[in-house]
Amino acid sequence: MTSAQKAYIMLGKESLWHVATRCHELFDSAKIPYSIAGGVAVCLHGYQRNTTDIGLIIQANDSQRVRETLVHAGFEWLPEKVEFHSPDGIAIQFLIAGHLAGKHAEVRIPEPTGELNVEHKEGLNVVRLSRLIEMKIACGTGSLRRTHKDFADVVELIAIRQLDPSFARHLHKSLRKTFKELVRVANDNQS
Repeated sequence: MTSAQKAYIMLGKESLWHVATRCHELFDSAKIPYSIAGGVAVCLHGYQRNTTDIGLIIQANDSQRVRETLVHAGFEWLPEKVEFHSPDGIAIQFLIAGHLAGKHAEVRIPEPTGELNVEHKEGLNVVRLSRLIEMKIACGTGSLRRTHKDFADVVELIAIRQLDPSFARHLHKSLRKTFKELVRVANDNQS
């Protein structure tokens, strides 16, 4: 499996990888728990796809410290977009732990702490595969606009990680049926 760092270099997205590692350094130094989500997490878990921003899970009570840390490091807050931009223009978006992972979802965004929610990959804190799949299915189910991208990410992760229907036991019960359907899709596409 190609590393995420190598994939971003091949895609000409070295600056995105640099911003991800810079955020890790800043938050680690400030003792702010975080985990990478979204497209970068998908890449860290094995599906090498392009993305243009970085999604980070943080705790609500750390919002002010996150803002102060990033502003002090030269990042710009864009209130109209509700995101930060790195000095070279990479967008950083935040997901708040405990908020719903998708419209009408029973699943909440996981805490950026603990081995059930976070693992360490390529020097970064990344949301655990099971939690990432939960968020992708919950978000895709709740928004037709996101369904194709989020479900495609899950199907590719299923294929690359060779997940079978038994992996559903690691997911919230409300998502297990959809996950099993996506396993069938992944297996049909491999034939």
